[in-house]
Formats: sequence, C-alpha cells, structure tokens
Amino acid sequence: MTDKDQRLEELQASGETIGQLAENPKLFAEAAEAFRAQDAERFQDVLGRAGLLARCRWICRWFCSKHCVFICHKLAGKIDAEPVLDIDEWRAFAEFTGRLAKDPDTLLKLLDIVEREDDKAYQQYIVRQKIQRFAHQLCHWLCGVRCHVACRLMCPPLPELIKVGYIPVGHIDTEGYAAGPSSPSAFTPADNPAAGLGDHPFGGSVHINGLFNVAGATEYKVEFGPSPTGPWTAITTPLTDAHFIGFMWTEYTRSATGDWYSIADMDLLSEGHTYLTDWLTPPLDDNDRYYVRMVVRNASLTEFPSGPVAVRVDNQGPEGPVLPDHRPLIEFTQGGETLGCCAQVTKDKGPIEVHIEGTDANFSSLSVVAYGGCSGSIGIFSKTYNGDRTDLGAPSPGITVSWDPWADGVEACCYVVFVRLYDRVISNNFWSGGHTYENWRSITIG
Repeated sequence: MTDKDQRLEELQASGETIGQLAENPKLFAEAAEAFRAQDAERFQDVLGRAGLLARCRWICRWFCSKHCVFICHKLAGKIDAEPVLDIDEWRAFAEFTGRLAKDPDTLLKLLDIVEREDDKAYQQYIVRQKIQRFAHQLCHWLCGVRCHVACRLMCPPLPELIKVGYIPVGHIDTEGYAAGPSSPSAFTPADNPAAGLGDHPFGGSVHINGLFNVAGATEYKVEFGPSPTGPWTAITTPLTDAHFIGFMWTEYTRSATGDWYSIADMDLLSEGHTYLTDWLTPPLDDNDRYYVRMVVRNASLTEFPSGPVAVRVDNQGPEGPVLPDHRPLIEFTQGGETLGCCAQVTKDKGPIEVHIEGTDANFSSLSVVAYGGCSGSIGIFSKTYNGDRTDLGAPSPGITVSWDPWADGVEACCYVVFVRLYDRVISNNFWSGGHTYENWRSITIG
C-alpha cells in the first residue's frame, strides 16, 4: 500500500466513524462534552452506546484536531500568512522548544493556560518572550501533546483476555493451538516438537485471565461459542476467593449472578483482578475449535466486549480398533505366522514383526516397549508428531516394525510388550503427557 493509499484509508475511516457518531446528535454532544471534560468513563460509555468504542482513537483524534484549531485561534489570534516555507524559522522554533523543555515549571504553567483557554495569560507570555511569530506553533505543540495524552486516557485498550490455561493469548494461533511455555512456566514447558511437545489443544478445566481496561467497570462475563461472532454461552463456574476479616484469612465463593460476575467480589485469590473464571470444557469434544471472549459492563449497563480468542478443545484420548474399549492394537508375527498370547519365538524363524494401530487427532507420540527378564525395559519403536499436525500416529492400516531381539542381545525370557499413544492436550491447565492409552501382548523369547 502506498503512502497515498494509507492516508486515504485513514481519512476515510476517520471521517466515516465521526460521521456515524454525528448521525445521533444527542450522543455526539455527550461525547464532545465528555472529551472536553476529559471524563474517560463517560466518553467510553457514550461510544459504547453508539457501537463505536472500537474506533475510539479515531474519534478522539478528530475531536483533538477540531479542539486545537478552536483553542489556538482563541489564544493566538489570526495566522499571519508566510509567503515561503522557512526552514530557518523551523530551526529557531526547535531551539526555543529545546530551551523550554528544560523548564518544567513553565511547561506546566503553559499546559494549564491551554487547558483553561486563558487567552490573556497566553498573550502575556508570548509578548514577554518576544515569540509572536511562534504563537500558533507553540499553541498547537502544547495542544497536540495534551491531546495525545488525553486520548491515551480516553481510549485505553478494550477489555482483553491475556491467558487461557496459563498460556499467554499471543501464544495461541488462529486454529486455537497453544505454544509453550505457560506463564508461569511450571504448568507447560517450551515447545519441543521432536519430543512430541507443542501445538497444544486444551481439555478439562481451563483457567482464564483477562484485563478489564474500562473506566468504571462493575461486572464482567466470559463466554464461549462456535464462531468469532457466537452464538455465545456464558461460563458461570463458581470461584474460590479469600479476604481477611480482621486477622482471619477467610475463603468464600464468588458466583455469577445470571451470567455476570461482580468485580467488587474479587479479592486476594483473583490474581490481581485478572482471574476471570474456569471454563469446564465440553467433555465429549475430541478436536473442536471454540472462541472465548470477555464482556465488561459499567453501572449504566453499557457493554464492552473483548476480541475473541480461538481455543481448540480435546477431551478424548487416543484410540484403536480393539473392542470393546477401542484400545490400540498390537500383534506379533514371525515367519508369516500370527503369534498368540505368550507365544514362544526362536531365532531360527527370523525377526519378529510387530504391528501396531492407534490414532489421535492431536497425536503427540507413541512407543513400543518390552518389559521383563533382567533387562528392565527394551525400546522397540517410537515416533512423535515432530511438528506435523496432520500426523495421527498409526492410523489404519497401521505400522509394522521388525524387531530382532537376538541381534539386540535380549536375553531369553518372557516379556510384556506395551504400545502407548499420547496426545498433546493441556489438561486441567497442565501439560503432563496429555491423554494416553495403551495395550499389551506377552511373548517368550527362546
């Protein structure tokens, strides 16, 4: 996009936004009055009722521009037109503002003069300093800085979710997959795809944190839905909090009234007024993307929604074709012959073929390990998703690996061979290997 296109886009967006506000004369007047009074709560409330809070900064900048033109015309009078662009004059004004910046007392007095719109005091300062040619420039500089600070006050960020399952929302992608580490890092470590760690969905109870960012906020709710626009379902899990009554630590339950939690109920266990709720995710979901958002409202019941955050939910573990409980499959063959449970194998018939089958939509890793004899455990085969979200593990027709225990020096004995599959789910806010499922077969090495 060219500079010209960017300027056009900014002007169109700004003009369209202030035009929408102007369509309602009552709200426009309320917004202008709140702006002049620097009443952030009232300004946000008006824009919230107008449905324009997301464009607060554009509206504030427009008011600033209009306000500064009015103020500076009142304080500095008419502009004496200059026939040419004078760079030396620019430099002279820069030198003056450099000296002025070293005098904070005077700067504060000037800001106060501008705020009070005291044209007499302003003109006296201009004459005393002999800077009549800088009168308008100085006024616009002071007014512009004041406006910049005022708009930061009037237009703070909208309500925002900051962590889901202790994962910062900046670590969650548009598909709802999370990247470690969590904050604090004890819950979920940093990603290591080669070890099966990363691209996490969520399961169980999910801890949600956020910032209200709204002046005069009194209540909030947290909602989830199937799309960024809903429909939304409120999360109303009762939460434990605590306060001191005298010197006595006392725990209590803060509950939602209808869909709304009271901000006044938040205290010592609210993690600095950021702990919003615990989402008990749908228990039967195995790979579904949801969206979570917070809505804050003030005493006027004006609502301020946050942006939605994608969250992938998986509450089902790996599975396989072995009925009745869908365990992973593990089978042995040797020399083309299927081996039954506890079958004895000998070297003369060649290596053992180990066939496994099992899958998970969010597969992390699988392992085939033999236990027994004096060897403890013997790794036969393993794999991870290694960053490939399309890897489902060992889906049908499965994976067959060749195992030669005699070449590996495995002693003759009876062994139980396990196949275990793991997924990548952060369950109940922790990564502890995800969901797992296993099956086993015994074999006797002769």
